[in-house]
Amino acid sequence: MADRYQAWIEGAAAERPQLAAALAELGELYHKKLWHQLSVKLEQCIESPEFLEGGFLVTLYQNFVAGFAHKINLLKLAFFAVAVSKQMAKPQEGEAFIRDVISNLEAAKQPDTQQPILYLRMQLAQYALVQGRLQECKHAFEEGREELEGLTDVDPQVSASVYYAASLYHKQQKEYALYYRATLMYLAYVSQDTLPQEFRQALAVDISLAALLGEDVYNFGELLLHPIINALKDNGFGWLHEMLECFNSGDIHRYDELCTRHATLLNAQPALVAHERRLREKITILCLMELISGLPPDRRTIALADVAQRTKLPLDGVEFLLMKTLALHLIEGVIDQVDGTVQVSWVQPRILTLPQIETLRTRLDGWVEKVSSAALTLEDEAVGVAQAS
Repeated sequence: MADRYQAWIEGAAAERPQLAAALAELGELYHKKLWHQLSVKLEQCIESPEFLEGGFLVTLYQNFVAGFAHKINLLKLAFFAVAVSKQMAKPQEGEAFIRDVISNLEAAKQPDTQQPILYLRMQLAQYALVQGRLQECKHAFEEGREELEGLTDVDPQVSASVYYAASLYHKQQKEYALYYRATLMYLAYVSQDTLPQEFRQALAVDISLAALLGEDVYNFGELLLHPIINALKDNGFGWLHEMLECFNSGDIHRYDELCTRHATLLNAQPALVAHERRLREKITILCLMELISGLPPDRRTIALADVAQRTKLPLDGVEFLLMKTLALHLIEGVIDQVDGTVQVSWVQPRILTLPQIETLRTRLDGWVEKVSSAALTLEDEAVGVAQAS
C-alpha cells in the first residue's frame, strides 16, 4: 500500500501531464528506496524548466522530499533546498526555509554535513546582503573561506558558493579589485556550460569592468585567457574586450584611439566616467611595464626621455610615474637624475596571452641564434689556438 508521499507524487503526476514521466520515476525510486538514484534525479529536476514553473519545487519539497530528506545525499539535498528557496515569494521566506533545513541537518547529527551546511550558509549570506545586512554577509563568507581551507575533497559547487557570495558583496560595495579576484575564483569552480547565457554575459561585463577599475589589478592575462571573455563578443561589448587587450599590452596610443572611437559607449558606463583619471594612470603604468618587459634584462637602463616619448608624458611627469610604479612594487630599480636614466632590475611577472607568448618565442629564437653564433666563433678560435700550440 502506497504511503502518503507515494500517493502525493502519483496525484501530482496525474495533475501535470508534462511532468508525469519524471514524477513517476521519482515515485518509483522512492518506492524502491534507491536513495542515491533519487538524489541524482532530484538534482536533475533543478535544471528542468518544467519543474521551475509556478513554484512547483516548493510544493514538491513540502509534500514529497521533506519526508525522506535525511536519507538522500545531503549535499544534493542542500542544492535542492537552495533551488526551492529561490522560488519563494520573499527573501525572508527563503531565508527562514534555509535556516530550517540547516537546523534539521544539525539536529540529525549525521556525518558529512559540513559541506551541505556551508553551502546553505552561503545562501543565507546572499539573503543577508539582499536585506541590507552587509556585515552579516561579510562575516559569513569570510568564515566560509576559512572553513574551506580546512576541508578536503570539497565539492566545486560548495567552493563556488563561497566565492560567489563574496563577489556579490564586493560588487555592491564597489570594491573592484576584490570583486575581480573573488569572481575569478568563482569561475575556477564552475563550468561555463552550466551558466545561463544572460548570466554569463552580465558576469563577463562586470568582471571586465572590475579588472579595468581595480586599483591593484595590473595583470589581465588570466581574464583574457578565460572562456568567459568570449561572452563580450556576443552581446555588443566587443569594445570592452578591445579595451582589456589594450591595457594588457600597455598600448597607450591605442587607448586614446579606442576612447575616441567608442566615446559614446564609454560614456554610458558611469563607473568608467567616474574613474577616468585612474584609468589613465593605469594604462600609463602598464605602458611603462611593457616598455621594460620588451627589453633584454641586460639592457634595462632606459633614458627618461624614451619613457616620456613612450608614455606621452612630459619629462617632469616621468619621475612621478617611476616613483609610483616603484611604490606599487611593479618594478624594482634606481632612478639616476644626473644621467637622466632609470635602471630596472626587476619587473613584475605577468600571465601572458598567446600573442605575447609568440613574441617571447621570437625573442628566445633570436637569443638562441646569438648563442649558437657565439659558440661557433669560440670553436673556430679554439681550433686556431690548438693548431698554433
